[in-house]
Amino acid sequence: MNIFPFRSPIPRIKMASGTDWRVLLACLVPLLPLLLPPSAQALTRSEVEKHLLCYACPGEPLSIDRCSGGDRMRAEIDRRLALGQDKETILAFFVQQFGEDILTTPPKKGFNLVAYAAPFVALVIGLAIAGLLVRRWAAAGSRRAEGKESGDASPPADYQRLQERVAKELDQLEEDS
Repeated sequence: MNIFPFRSPIPRIKMASGTDWRVLLACLVPLLPLLLPPSAQALTRSEVEKHLLCYACPGEPLSIDRCSGGDRMRAEIDRRLALGQDKETILAFFVQQFGEDILTTPPKKGFNLVAYAAPFVALVIGLAIAGLLVRRWAAAGSRRAEGKESGDASPPADYQRLQERVAKELDQLEEDS
């Protein structure tokens, strides 16, 4: 049943399952940008901004900065995007101008690798130390339990002397009051 009074110039091609090919095409067209390589997709200013800090406002990402220094940086990004430069080239320009501190994240090379590796190394060392401590505590607990089972519950050598001292001091307190 056709609800349109005119006939479509595009012939209806039925697929094997009975679905219209136009429905299938309408579902696949929005997925087309995902199939393109990243370089073929248009680069936007916000994609570059999120990797930069404002030089005039230390520590503030360019994507949220609204000062005149940030405006100049955004204008430079727009100019370079109009020239067709890619993100890496634009970021390299800003690093050359202001140093690596202009980037929101340190590059993953050289000494900066410490910033990326240190948390994982500290976690492994911490887990190793915790494992050793747990084993030591478990071994000490089992030795203590073995000592109690074997009847070796004798008090320390100076226990008797300490007990006599406590009794003597308690007696002195009673006499003083």
